[in-house]
Amino acid sequence: MNKTINVSLPKELEPLRYEIEESLLSAIVISPVKRSTSLTESKFAGEPYLPYYQTVPKDITGESMRLLAQINFAEIPPIPDFPTQGILQFFISSNIFANAAHYKEDIFQQFYKIRFYPTVETELAMPAHDNVSPMANDWFPIHQELALQFHYTQEPVSALDYRAVHHLPSLIASQNYDVNLHEIYLQHFLGAGAKIGGYAYFLAEDIRHESQLLQRYDVLLLQIDSNDEFGIMWADSGVGKFFINREKLLQQDFSDILFQWEHYL
Repeated sequence: MNKTINVSLPKELEPLRYEIEESLLSAIVISPVKRSTSLTESKFAGEPYLPYYQTVPKDITGESMRLLAQINFAEIPPIPDFPTQGILQFFISSNIFANAAHYKEDIFQQFYKIRFYPTVETELAMPAHDNVSPMANDWFPIHQELALQFHYTQEPVSALDYRAVHHLPSLIASQNYDVNLHEIYLQHFLGAGAKIGGYAYFLAEDIRHESQLLQRYDVLLLQIDSNDEFGIMWADSGVGKFFINREKLLQQDFSDILFQWEHYL
């Protein structure tokens, strides 16, 4: 891709600058703000935008899901391949957390649901009729409604992304025993935080590493990382991620999504 920023690197990684900057991907960094939102605003938790013909989704057991995130693309800086308007919603079920020991990734949307509205009919928007607030659910990873601010950036491949081997051959081949370049890279480029696009953050390893099936989900659609300051906590300091295939994203087809969440045991 065309490089538009100079990545800040520790001096030990300067010899790898070309490889690192060649891996850059566009990303939108998400900064939460503690305030209430309108029905159509971007948000974590809170009330979803619902057209008059729509209801809150239920999981495969019939349990109502909660709004995890709502992204109004008209509010974010332009980012290649992503929509420039419309509302994208992410709902999750408590059953994800009830089965935390076994639930690693899912592509079937049985316990989560992604919805996209290409156009927003504000006069037809209705509040969700759900008497249980997110604050009352111990399982829910976001403890209060949060408005969102967005900042465009470009970021290098994260240390545990399965594509790091391709992007950083000199780092992988490094035999410098005086300086552990792998450890230095890991310290600076984990990919943590809340974002749209860019590279994902993994606590252990990229689940797509040895799976041709999962490697088709090559775009990070949304990542929400634990953040004590804003009351975001996935079990024990975990992270939730949604991936999509680039071609499906270009078609604005959000029916085929890979969801993964992980936490420290």
